[in-house]
Amino acid sequence: MATKSIKPVTRETSAFVRERGFRPIIATIHGSLILLRPKGLRSEEVLDIAAAWSLAVKQRVVRELHAKRAARKAKKLGI
Repeated sequence: MATKSIKPVTRETSAFVRERGFRPIIATIHGSLILLRPKGLRSEEVLDIAAAWSLAVKQRVVRELHAKRAARKAKKLGI
C-alpha cells in the first residue's frame, strides 16, 4: 500500500522548461493536486491528479487505435 499524501511533498524533477532561462521543474504533491513550477520562480501551474489520469488513459487509447490501424493497413498491403 502506498503512503497517503497528507503533507505536501516537494521534489526537483529531471524535466526542464525554458521559462526565463533553462530551469528544472519543481513538483509538489498536495492532496489530489500536483503543483508544477520552474525552479526559482513563483509562477505555478496546478494539475488535478484525476484529470491527469483521465488524459493519460485517453492518450493510451488513441495510441493503441493508431497502432491497430497501422497493423491493419500493413496487413492489407501485404507488408
